[in-house]
Amino acid sequence: MPAKDPTVLHIVDKQSLIHVGSLDSFDITEGGKKAAGLILDYLDKPDPDILQETIDIYEEIIPSENFGGEYTALEWMCKYFLMDDEKKQEIEKIPAVAGFKNMMVKNDYDNLKTYLRYKYHIVEYGDGDNTELKARMRFLEDYILFNNPDRERWETTKENIERLDLKPGMEVADVGCGPGYYSFKFSDIVGDEGRVYAIETNPRHLEYLNEYVTENNISNVIVTKSSFEGIGLSKDIKVDIVYICSLYHNVYAAFTDAERDSFVGSIRHALKDGGRLIIVDNDLVTEGELPYHGPYVNKDMIVSQLFYYGFVPVDSFQFTPQRYGLIFEMTDIPGTKARGLGDRSDHTVNVNSAGSLIRYRIIGTSTSGYTVRGKRCGRLMYDGLLSGDESKLREAYKAFEELYPKERVGDDYTALMWFISYYLADDGKRAGMTEDKLTRFYADFFCGNDFERLKTYLLYKFHLELHNDDDENEDVNYDYTGKDFPIPTLNEWNEFLIFDNPNRYIWERTDEFLKTAGVKEGETVADIGCGGGFFTWKFAKAVGENGTVYATEINEDALHYVQDFKAEYGIGQIKTLETKMNDACLPENSLDMIFMCSMYHAVYITDIEFVKDEFIESLKKALKKDGRLVIVDNNITERGVPSYYGPGICPELVINQLHYYGFKLVSENYPIPQRFELVFQKEISV
Repeated sequence: MPAKDPTVLHIVDKQSLIHVGSLDSFDITEGGKKAAGLILDYLDKPDPDILQETIDIYEEIIPSENFGGEYTALEWMCKYFLMDDEKKQEIEKIPAVAGFKNMMVKNDYDNLKTYLRYKYHIVEYGDGDNTELKARMRFLEDYILFNNPDRERWETTKENIERLDLKPGMEVADVGCGPGYYSFKFSDIVGDEGRVYAIETNPRHLEYLNEYVTENNISNVIVTKSSFEGIGLSKDIKVDIVYICSLYHNVYAAFTDAERDSFVGSIRHALKDGGRLIIVDNDLVTEGELPYHGPYVNKDMIVSQLFYYGFVPVDSFQFTPQRYGLIFEMTDIPGTKARGLGDRSDHTVNVNSAGSLIRYRIIGTSTSGYTVRGKRCGRLMYDGLLSGDESKLREAYKAFEELYPKERVGDDYTALMWFISYYLADDGKRAGMTEDKLTRFYADFFCGNDFERLKTYLLYKFHLELHNDDDENEDVNYDYTGKDFPIPTLNEWNEFLIFDNPNRYIWERTDEFLKTAGVKEGETVADIGCGGGFFTWKFAKAVGENGTVYATEINEDALHYVQDFKAEYGIGQIKTLETKMNDACLPENSLDMIFMCSMYHAVYITDIEFVKDEFIESLKKALKKDGRLVIVDNNITERGVPSYYGPGICPELVINQLHYYGFKLVSENYPIPQRFELVFQKEISV
């Protein structure tokens, strides 16, 4: 590979450098949905003409809208149904093909029908807990994408494998192997003298792998369970190749620094002297090319990160614009650099350590992984509320006060401190604590009916239903299943509790953000992704009755919360607005300020490119000529500095991307390591 400085990333256009899945359904097109419906019609009443019509649809839409997605696999199924018995028997001599067919047709096509119905919204998820069904859908999604018998058609699989230079007798670790597409191809190459470790975390994939190995009497594939903390190989196992396909985008974006350190460290430990780390992933493509249908990560981000883990690229390959391979060898681990904000004019980002430039860990989920200390605090508070034991509540308060600057910054610890203070206060102090209208609404929501919602939140959020007073396993991170209380409701409460937290100023220095935003009386502003209305209400007070605040959301529950608050107190200057992923739905040339808090990271990392383009264009159209776009988001902190608990993004990524969208940075504010504020104005041209 040509020599490049691995510590500098060049931002050359408006495209995001990484995409890890979408929050929308823009990938469900009219053609794709029609084809899915036709397959279901055929399964209900077999008719070859239906299959041919379906195939004709796929032949038309595959080249233009679904690279690497499920279309080629579903078209293969249609062609399989049209085969005569002799042809079917011939292709089913290939174990992988037979395995795919069996998975789709067993139990009267139950898996295929389930996938098509829910994937294409022909049937919607019902009310209540759908955890098991959604887990099954995730498995089927992976299985159909990865074990697709027609995968060669879009991936050039054969050419990719040839570049790996596998030899008989080699030992290979296939990390994140899914349902084993590459594992079993590697098995054929390395032969009986070699070994392939099929490594997975997903129990459904592991179950399938074990069944497949047994049914096909494969002796050289060792199914191995792993975790975030490592690839799962015991210390005495050394391999020639660690192979990671369509996984590193998650390692980059979704792992904590500690998890990634352990994960990559286990790769170094597993490799023999001279061994190779091979990463295959999906690339972002230039305009005019059909992008990969799913996540991607810019290859330079991987090279930059792995440089600090002691891996240097020695070769690369890319047979299609959407797919690349990087081959690394180990070297000494270099030291890190001090982080600086860099030169804004050259559109580069300096990479100073193995930390990622973007982090997409969603807060508000039921399985939040509290530390042992955090869980003990939650138990103390819950027990204190149940028994009315004020000493336990004061002890919990002190413990939360000690913890919040060190872990889960921005999460629920400071909010729980507020609730303890409120519980311990007399009526006079409570009245003073809730003089602010939004705080009063917040207290009524969580503290009404003898703190019923708050107690329920603590019980399930901290997994206290699985513990007793003598439990010695408080360090276990239980996975709450939603059996006794619905996860969506728990997540909804978690967001309200965190974002409308009256103690938010303690960790965030909220007043500094508001000062920089500079909202004035009579202005028209928009709070994009307003959540429970924390900033909406502050802006409403600032603009007064002569101004307007648009509280926008795609989350209906959050919007209803703000609507109820507005109605409760008759706040006329707040206008709630349900928006779309690709459209802020704001009136053109009307806004003095558009404000986005803890939102832009999601736009950057989860929106499909054309969706992001349309959304940001709608912001530009809504701003007045001298209007300002204010972005508050969560920074990527230096190693050793606690990060915001949840997603985050390096501000340089935001600044450089918005430059190419026609926004000029006019000021920036960094009041705490975990937060930044950027103020932009739109420019006529770039």
